[in-house]
Amino acid sequence: MKHTSLAEAMHDAVRFRTAAVLVILLATAGTNLIRLLASPGVSLEDEPIGAPIVMGLLILYEAATLVWLARYADRRSPLPNTWVYANAMIESAAPTVMGVAIALTSGVSLQMVGLGPIGHLYAIFIVLSVLHVRISVSLVAAATACLGLLAMLAVSTVTEEAVVTEAMAVNRSLEALSAVFVLLAGAAAGLVALRVRRYLETAASEAERRMQAERDLQAAALIQQSLMPSEPPRIPGFEIVGWNRPADETGGDYYDWVELGDGRFAICVADVTGHGLGPAMITCFCRAYARTALRVEDRLASAVRRLNEELMNDLSDGRFVTFASVILSPNDGRVLSMSAGHGPLLVHRCKNGSVEEFGADTLPLGIDAGEDDVAPVVHALEDGDTYLIVTDGFFEWADRNGKQFGTARLREALKKHGRRPAGELISGLLGEVEAFSVGTPQPDDLTAVVIRRVVSDPEEAVS
Repeated sequence: MKHTSLAEAMHDAVRFRTAAVLVILLATAGTNLIRLLASPGVSLEDEPIGAPIVMGLLILYEAATLVWLARYADRRSPLPNTWVYANAMIESAAPTVMGVAIALTSGVSLQMVGLGPIGHLYAIFIVLSVLHVRISVSLVAAATACLGLLAMLAVSTVTEEAVVTEAMAVNRSLEALSAVFVLLAGAAAGLVALRVRRYLETAASEAERRMQAERDLQAAALIQQSLMPSEPPRIPGFEIVGWNRPADETGGDYYDWVELGDGRFAICVADVTGHGLGPAMITCFCRAYARTALRVEDRLASAVRRLNEELMNDLSDGRFVTFASVILSPNDGRVLSMSAGHGPLLVHRCKNGSVEEFGADTLPLGIDAGEDDVAPVVHALEDGDTYLIVTDGFFEWADRNGKQFGTARLREALKKHGRRPAGELISGLLGEVEAFSVGTPQPDDLTAVVIRRVVSDPEEAVS
């Protein structure tokens, strides 16, 4: 439902009702005109002018009302009560005015007018009063129509002789039943209006809750994105680029880099199971725990173990976190890495274009207490070599047949784009995955971090 408030929903319902009334009136006038033109020997000059004048004025009134409703300034505020009830009374009284005009300008009796086609207009306006979505408006419309009909029949009883013919043999005492039926129709319309109002109230409330949830998700997404680095770290000898695109407004992936006290840098990529608001919240405190652990602990293994202990106390419902961490030192080609359930980690060698693959060193975080004797892996990067960390959203993205991109294609994509600048490398990998998936929706969060050993002589990196 597009409305965010009951007032907006009611406003649109009344506007639709007015448009419907206008269409019915135009159709009635057009049908009557066609009838007259198609009748042989009938002159328009001989027709009573009262009914067309009243019909024309009513059409102008409904058209003006529709324009006013379309331009009403504050759709979030209820329509003025005075106008609502006055409008219902004007419309419900219109058939009475039209009937009197016909009787005055022709030889037709008020009895025949009230019980003829003009009387059917009462039912139309009462039925459409439901779209005012107020039981009181339907009752007011019915009361106005009932009084108008009774007035015509009363005047007919006093001023006109009883019409007792084969065409209309109606006892005067039975004529009052028509007015009673009009009143009952109004009561029925009011009950329907009450049910419609309750539905609109429920729908508007649900729409408001949905919009509030969307606003909360957008706020959470902004907060989560603000926690990720806004620019790459300045590490002599290295080029670092990170990129993230969640599957929903918020995601369960994040990347980060932390400057340590001794001039080293720690670079992290984490993937919380699932995606959405819950995993996004976990990434926030995982980031905080990781930053603290990496700055406090001297050894990478100790920092990962401390992070795991903190997460063990917070994770529930079977959730866990895969976590890859890398330690870089300025002007040092060595890269220390440790993976807790995160993989594969890939290294592209610039000289020969080969790709090395490394798996996880420990279980994902949050599953058990972890191991104490795990040592980080040392990677010696030469000029132009690239260390790539991606989350499983890249290689688990499937095509329409359910076939995943896979780690083998990921390695081939890295071979193909490995010598490109770090940002273009990520774009190349993403393009390969999207081309393979052939338009299937992104199923999981995507995160990539490229760590490039800076080339001493740019010509060496040219294939």
